[in-house]
Amino acid sequence: MKKTITSLAVVMSLVSGAAFAQNLSIVEQLGLGNGQLTNQSGSNFSFTGQVGAFNGSITDQYGSGNVAGTAQLGIGNGSLTAQAGHFNLSETLQAGVGHQAVTGQLGVGNVSVTVQSDAVNPHN
Repeated sequence: MKKTITSLAVVMSLVSGAAFAQNLSIVEQLGLGNGQLTNQSGSNFSFTGQVGAFNGSITDQYGSGNVAGTAQLGIGNGSLTAQAGHFNLSETLQAGVGHQAVTGQLGVGNVSVTVQSDAVNPHN
């Protein structure tokens, strides 16, 4: 898990200040029944990494310079990230079973970091 977090941080730092000329979406999946959908309009970057089973992720990006990163490790995690505007940054990390996250960003320069883990989930 530490390696995935480090990889995500490196990818996010490399592209967050870059001038975007087009949309770029990178998806890596390992496991069973993982699903991912990315919609992009403008010039944006997204990364989704899924390891495990039956994880689901949707990323919608409209505008320019938006960056979204999602890492899901485990079983049955779900996330939705929606960005409309310019130069917004969102990172979502889910490790464990059954976590759900929704992130919405509208405008310019918003930053969001969501971390969900079985070790810190008060509902377990």
